[in-house]
Amino acid sequence: MVRVIFAPMLLLFIHSPVQAGYCWFSGSLLTDGQTVTETLKIVVASVERVHIPGKPDQRPWCIQNRRSLGGHFSSRIIESPKLGEVRADGYRVSYRGDRVGHDRFIIERRWLSAPTTDKWWTGRIVYDVDVVAQPF
Repeated sequence: MVRVIFAPMLLLFIHSPVQAGYCWFSGSLLTDGQTVTETLKIVVASVERVHIPGKPDQRPWCIQNRRSLGGHFSSRIIESPKLGEVRADGYRVSYRGDRVGHDRFIIERRWLSAPTTDKWWTGRIVYDVDVVAQPF
């Protein structure tokens, strides 16, 4: 009897609209002097987001928080996106896609390396962005 009740409930959870994806970063490891490419997939800002208790209904920004073993100094936008907006401050990079299509932006990061070397490092992240019309 438990299996009979559990199976339909599991099906409802798997197909729940709350499981829809609106934002995804591929992630990368950045070292001194390196340029890495990351993929970002985001649903266009005009698409309604499913209500999640305790969260605002409109969540158009895709936010990535990066960390380092040392201290962090700055993030600077080197190339701005064409289809949306980007913000970069400290550890956080935020992107909002306003039109469907392929976009790109570049962030330069400067951080203090791990305490053993105590040197300032610099690297760039190229974000290849797909702004899509539907949740994934």
